[in-house]
Amino acid sequence: MTKERLKKLKALIKEAEHLEEQIRDLPFRTGPYVADSAKDYRTGFPRTILIRGYSAEGYYKLKRRLGEKLCSIQAEIADLEQWLDGVEDPQTRDILRLQYVNGLTQEEIAEELGYSRAAIAQRLKRFWDSENVTDLYK
Repeated sequence: MTKERLKKLKALIKEAEHLEEQIRDLPFRTGPYVADSAKDYRTGFPRTILIRGYSAEGYYKLKRRLGEKLCSIQAEIADLEQWLDGVEDPQTRDILRLQYVNGLTQEEIAEELGYSRAAIAQRLKRFWDSENVTDLYK
């Protein structure tokens, strides 16, 4: 496990949330284009607007592609979460979660856990420098 890979965890969680939202809100149309009219409130007269959607085939292709991407991201998140669960020291595991999952700074972590920032930095350095970090991921 590397810090760089663990740093991606928060971004992956956000990306998964956005993909879930995009899949849920994906517009479905039976034809390639649908036209409708709406009032233009600047002039008070109706004007024609074009609402674009996906054909049934395009809709299902896009939904499948987004679903596959979501599954791969969720697998990566699960892999990183499993690695975090393998950290034996509960305080270090808590610090790692606060930093890499919640995105807190060392100062914020220190404030929340009641330590100094230097103590948090020292614990993280000791953890990343230890040889058992790579053993956790095997």
